[in-house]
Amino acid sequence: MKITVWDHRRRGNHKFIGEFETTISALVESQNVDGEIVSFDLYKHGKLTGYCEAIKASLHGVVDADGGDPGGDPEGDLGGIEKPRPFTAPQERPEFIDYLTGGCRISLAVAIDFTASNGDPRQEGTPHFFHPPESREWNDYEKAIFAVGSILAKYDSDQQFPVWGFGAKYNNVVRHCFQCGTEVEVQGVQGIMDAYRGVFRTPLTMSYPTRFTEVISTAAAYARHEQDVANEEGQLSYTILLILTAGNVEDIQETKEQLIAASKDPLSVVIVGIGEANFEGMDFLDNFDHADGESRDITKFVQFNDYQSYNALTAAVLDEIPEQLVGYYFSQGILPGRDDEFEMDQAHVQPPDDDERTLTFLG
Repeated sequence: MKITVWDHRRRGNHKFIGEFETTISALVESQNVDGEIVSFDLYKHGKLTGYCEAIKASLHGVVDADGGDPGGDPEGDLGGIEKPRPFTAPQERPEFIDYLTGGCRISLAVAIDFTASNGDPRQEGTPHFFHPPESREWNDYEKAIFAVGSILAKYDSDQQFPVWGFGAKYNNVVRHCFQCGTEVEVQGVQGIMDAYRGVFRTPLTMSYPTRFTEVISTAAAYARHEQDVANEEGQLSYTILLILTAGNVEDIQETKEQLIAASKDPLSVVIVGIGEANFEGMDFLDNFDHADGESRDITKFVQFNDYQSYNALTAAVLDEIPEQLVGYYFSQGILPGRDDEFEMDQAHVQPPDDDERTLTFLG
């Protein structure tokens, strides 16, 4: 038998904690092994996430091998023992790959920090400083756009990405969400890079504060729009917002409330910290308690400089997105479709890291 453990939420979007397999006999006997309670290891996607203990376990309403009641009582009288209720198998929880192969579209949106917390972009050593072309070096934002953008872009269905900026002042007005580049959506990771670089050819003034609320709200509206378009074709759509920032968010409570509101939409938010700033606020947004049942976890924070290989960064960025996507749809009773054109033998397996790719990742 398989036992799954969930964190109960009042809204019904329960969070999967882990599972383990055992037998009825082992479960009943687990509390009586040398007078000690035996714990069962909980696993989630192959990783140990905790332990489960059977404090009390017993059998009720037991039937014999022929399906009859013990003692052959024709009336089914079990001597006061409650009769077993008809068993209804629970709906099997789909996997992330089931939604992908079933035609769920993934859309990527990118938001880039142009606040003054980045320092003067003309000064070498600051995150936005552009090295001379002959040096063939990238700044921290270019490295992150290439590395993280390449990871997430692989899942995007049309390779068209909206790119937004925040924290710059135009005409003496601070803009907390503005379009980067001349197009509403750009083509590919190179398009993201070009849109980012093009901002510095505009009359911007890097300003304060570091605010995510408008970017998150815009991404949530974009996610709803993409879902509406997909629904017209009988498909699903899920959006990933990538926020690249060098500063600690200054409106933590307001940002938390915006994330709670956005959790009702098909959206995940990946925040990548650039440089060595104090990112305690980001850690809070990544880890704040959702146990009130009013929202689901949609946030993942990754500090870019903590990772020195492409595969390690990939694992960190994608760590929570599969569960967030599955949790969003499954909590609403939305199951994956079926793509008759998909062939499993066409799936691409990521090769191990090699020196050339890691050097490219490091810029």
